[in-house]
Amino acid sequence: MMRHGLNEPGKHLGVVGLGGLGHVAVKFGKAFGMKVTVISTSASKRQEAIENLGADEFLISRDEDQMKAATGTMDGIIDTVSAWHPITPLLALLKPLGQMVVVGAPSKPLELPAYAIVPGGKGVAGNNVGSVRDCQAMLEFAGKHGIGAEVEVIRMDYVNTAMERLEKNDVRYRFVIDVAGSLGSAA
Repeated sequence: MMRHGLNEPGKHLGVVGLGGLGHVAVKFGKAFGMKVTVISTSASKRQEAIENLGADEFLISRDEDQMKAATGTMDGIIDTVSAWHPITPLLALLKPLGQMVVVGAPSKPLELPAYAIVPGGKGVAGNNVGSVRDCQAMLEFAGKHGIGAEVEVIRMDYVNTAMERLEKNDVRYRFVIDVAGSLGSAA
């Protein structure tokens, strides 16, 4: 977020997707003092986004009226979705010179028509890893602000079921395998 200027207090950040990366992006955005809007295809995530994670607003990307009302209101967007999706409607949400950072990695290429970015001088960047120094700074910031990932801890004998749940998109953020606990009970 910092590398792309998406950490300034008072700025408006859109977070596309409320999964493993998205929920942490919301927490970081709020800790930076930003106004955060979660953008999702699923209205069922509204309560989680606002009440549990502290997002200021929730936008349903399939609702044309909501998208139109939010046009040109965001300084930056972090797109965390790993499935293919159209990004042109998301780019319309950016203010002139706004920046979209794609951190999800869809298997199919995203379409980026020039008309969606050229008139407003908007930018699209990608990022998936930071330097050791970046990671250390992120961990220190997270510790200072009490930011942690929401996870579901599972035992090793549950891995196959967890994989089935992943295929059905039936996981709340991330699974973490308790290897030590699994081995300790097997002995």
